[in-house]
Amino acid sequence: MNNLLDRIPQRYWSYLALCLWGALTFQLLHKTPFGIDEGAARSLLLIWSVVDQIANPVVTLGVPDFRVVFLAPIGYLWTGSLIAAKVFSLLLMAGAAWTFHTWRQHSGESESALLASGLLLISPLVADQIDSISVGPYLLLVFGLGAWLDRMYREKPLAFGGIYFTQMLLCLISVTLHPAGLAYPAVLAWSWYKQPLNEKQQKYFLGGIATAVMFALFLTSGWRNVTWFSNPLPSLADSVAGPLIANNAAGTWSVGGGILAVLLLVVWRQRAILLGDFLGRTLIIALATGALAGDATWGMLALATCLYWGFPLLLRANMPGGFLGQRGVALILVFAFSTLFMFADKTRYQLVQHEMMAPNDQLIKTLVEHTDAIKKAEEADPGAAPPTKKSLRVASQWPGRTMVACRCDTLPLPPSVKNEQALLAMLRGINFLIFDPRDINNRSLVRHLALLAGETETIALAQGGVIVQVRKQPPVKVQQQPKT
Repeated sequence: MNNLLDRIPQRYWSYLALCLWGALTFQLLHKTPFGIDEGAARSLLLIWSVVDQIANPVVTLGVPDFRVVFLAPIGYLWTGSLIAAKVFSLLLMAGAAWTFHTWRQHSGESESALLASGLLLISPLVADQIDSISVGPYLLLVFGLGAWLDRMYREKPLAFGGIYFTQMLLCLISVTLHPAGLAYPAVLAWSWYKQPLNEKQQKYFLGGIATAVMFALFLTSGWRNVTWFSNPLPSLADSVAGPLIANNAAGTWSVGGGILAVLLLVVWRQRAILLGDFLGRTLIIALATGALAGDATWGMLALATCLYWGFPLLLRANMPGGFLGQRGVALILVFAFSTLFMFADKTRYQLVQHEMMAPNDQLIKTLVEHTDAIKKAEEADPGAAPPTKKSLRVASQWPGRTMVACRCDTLPLPPSVKNEQALLAMLRGINFLIFDPRDINNRSLVRHLALLAGETETIALAQGGVIVQVRKQPPVKVQQQPKT
């Protein structure tokens, strides 16, 4: 039996470990249509509407980011299934960890790459990013693939070949995903500017990269779903503690501050190695540009940098005591963080079992329950003729997520207007509004709705926001001028 196990290649044990990780991580995911990322919701809605050839208001929300390129096959094969999209994100996260692991392994850091990959995959932030189909796994995969494609192209250059156009496509995808995505085309352009194979191919790459970046920014009009200048400490704290310190300001600041200190130390101590490596340069620039957002995606990039470039510092430390002295600190940290991550994942599992969710997702769930009750009442009314049963229409601060959960026509919130009568005219045909009144972008809407107390009614007020029902308006009578 021992000889049989010894003959099994190591890569098969790796595949088995990834399958086990995937099965366990799947248990940490919500199986409800709530909690997904707004950009992912818009991408999936666009794919589903094209596949089913159904007119959908999602086209009014603008062009989604290029997660749609990855999600298109899943949307085509399993139309309407969020579970399939989450499983696909899980597989992409495994692919991202594999690209980072093999890259660091080829750099002579096999041991540290193995430890870093294991901790990255079981971190609570990774489970959260997969569950919400967020940008993080996709961005890590793009960075890892971009580094490998650059190496492959330089080994066997072929102008305007498949690898060239794949790199241009990755530049396009990377820029649309997140501000940190600007790092990949920037590093690729710098690499071809400083180390070109020849002058002609240098022009091809620099021109193609510039075209891809400008086209991406023009097509998506920047990053509409990114909140700028957020505090990065909560995202850093969530990367290691997750739900264990939820709603705990002191814990968030202390844990987040500690991870930030570790990140700065790793970047400073490993600056020469990071800047001399394609993937390392990409992460450095991504951390700089992504810090303008400071969201969970940035926290995931920071965690990957700390793990893949921090462990080599521990393993190379010259400490007395032989093997235990040289590996003791690293093993203690692995044990401590593994235990912390598993406690956080266990807490997340319990929250998933009790269907606990973020405040704004709970608000969307309340709206879904209310609209479902209205639809059931209309279906049970024998006196209502089918033509009078119009579909409900919602104006939402989170139109993509609301449309996926409610399965009703959803539009963005109306823009700022001069007075409440202009707002009332824009709300004709709208049944409900759902938004966060504490958001500074909604101040004008809140003020005008307060003056329309007779025309609107608040049906739900919660921590995540408010749901306002617009009362039915009589049709506007147009006075006909007398014939002369």
